[in-house]
Amino acid sequence: MQGSDEPTKQVMLKQRLLTAAVLMPIFLAALFLMDELGFSILLAVVLALSLFEWANLSGIQSHTIKGIYIAAGIIIAAMFLYSGVVGQELFIIVFALWLVVVYRLFQFAKREHAYKSALGNGPLAWLDGYFVLIPTVLGLQALKAYDSAAPQLLLIFFFIIWSADTGAYLAGRTWGKHKLAPRISPGKTIEGLIGGLLAALVVAALAAALVWELSLQELLLWLLAVAIVTLFSVVGDLFESIYKRRAGVKDSGKLLPGHGGILDRIDSTCAALPSYMLVLYQFDLLAATGTSLS
Repeated sequence: MQGSDEPTKQVMLKQRLLTAAVLMPIFLAALFLMDELGFSILLAVVLALSLFEWANLSGIQSHTIKGIYIAAGIIIAAMFLYSGVVGQELFIIVFALWLVVVYRLFQFAKREHAYKSALGNGPLAWLDGYFVLIPTVLGLQALKAYDSAAPQLLLIFFFIIWSADTGAYLAGRTWGKHKLAPRISPGKTIEGLIGGLLAALVVAALAAALVWELSLQELLLWLLAVAIVTLFSVVGDLFESIYKRRAGVKDSGKLLPGHGGILDRIDSTCAALPSYMLVLYQFDLLAATGTSLS
């Protein structure tokens, strides 16, 4: 059985690499070449596609209701974006909501019948889509607006998340034996978590050495903060896994070969970004007041 799975894993790995090779130039072009308006439009497209996938996971069948759901999400994001309230206080609230998600994950993991629970994510599942996705768009736009010419803060964040994802994948595939959360995501292992955490810390240490001049105490605090950000990226992955499990699907979509849907690619980002924003505020790398992007 394991032998038959190996070619499938190799095909998926090739698809992941090919998709990454296509997306990376687009991503870099968006960061370095797009102005704030162009970046906002790109984020609106990503938000629309992500909300479409979340609507499917939430069991919304009507195309009309899906359209209303997506349009309302974009309008809400735009209202926040141009109201001048995208600042530290907002991300404190969102971070607190992610702490509630951590509690929900522990509760789900303790259920003996988690694997056999009834399909469906509940009548209010669509609200989680707004909570998960809209702050992500707002945070990314805020970072882009802050240093649009040289988007160091955005690059550092994504390199941390990508290195954690890659490190977890490689370590889990090579040494993974002990399941991390078998009732939520059977493929994740403790070894993978450690590998991802170490990879993220290496990237964070390099960023601290090459971009900022931090004292030893500041460096240790920075690495501790990045460890927390990385752990929340795992929380985001597990949270989406619960939604997919209850919806009875393996992936949130099929738009990205080797990855699945948009949500499969950004779930870690959504959970990690609020804590990363708070870290930046704590290190005085962003203004502590609300950021108006109008």
